[in-house]
Amino acid sequence: DPTAALALYNKGELDQVTLSTPQQIKKYKNSKNFKIYNQSQTDYLEYNQTGKVKGLTNTKIRQALNLATDRKSISQSVSEGLDSAATGITPAGLALTSTGGDFAKAADKATAYAYNIKKAKKLFAEGMKEAGLKKLTLTIEGSSDSTVTKSTLDTLQQSWSELPGLTVKEKLVPFKQRLLDQENHNFDVVLAAWGADYAEPLTFLNMFVTDGANNDGKWSNKQYDTLINNASDKDALSDTKRTADEIKAEKTLYDDSAVNPVFWVNAATLSNSKVKGVQYFSSGASYYFWNAYKK
Repeated sequence: DPTAALALYNKGELDQVTLSTPQQIKKYKNSKNFKIYNQSQTDYLEYNQTGKVKGLTNTKIRQALNLATDRKSISQSVSEGLDSAATGITPAGLALTSTGGDFAKAADKATAYAYNIKKAKKLFAEGMKEAGLKKLTLTIEGSSDSTVTKSTLDTLQQSWSELPGLTVKEKLVPFKQRLLDQENHNFDVVLAAWGADYAEPLTFLNMFVTDGANNDGKWSNKQYDTLINNASDKDALSDTKRTADEIKAEKTLYDDSAVNPVFWVNAATLSNSKVKGVQYFSSGASYYFWNAYKK
């Protein structure tokens, strides 16, 4: 409960609290105890491509949905602009390229995630014709116990509904139910999230290999599988070759609209200034308390 947690912090019963609503962030963003951490998390949409959902196995329809996604508006609405519109599945600030640059920035040159409703309408009409459909209803599922889900789904519903013949519905369920629905492929489109286990793009890219444990949309692409296999195996010890494989993998995800990266998450927190020595990491375990002390 974001309200209860903040109340405990203000009473001095907590030394740190995450601000998880736009209202909280707006109120405290000028506080001396306000801090922003790169969380290395991507919130993304996954499409059910098992064949159970009409239209979603068509590449042009998925491309149209990606183009009709207003990432900037969504990222602004969920966190007072602290989160970033995603330009790939791998978030900024997670990993470096072989030349020392940010991987996400390098991958952005190979992708072109953008909001273009005019192009989206054209592609959607073409995809619907290819799929033999005149009308399509899609339900976007998200976690009801997340403070950012409703506003995200509302924005998506508004822009996607401009596509000719498409009806968009929202479905909010508890987090545990959303995970079960993902695992069982019991969804049309789902708003999912992934945080980095380690500081390397493969922690995200590994998810979408054919029959991968987290590939809940069941997308499959042989070229992509080869790229990830090479980055994980024969090119693993060559920073140059591994980075090249991973950038090509990001491009493959983009070209096929395999998934839809929406925004990269930053953590807004209030921290007691008397607590010193806490180390923060954007991947793996977030906090390291070995050197922590309180003045």
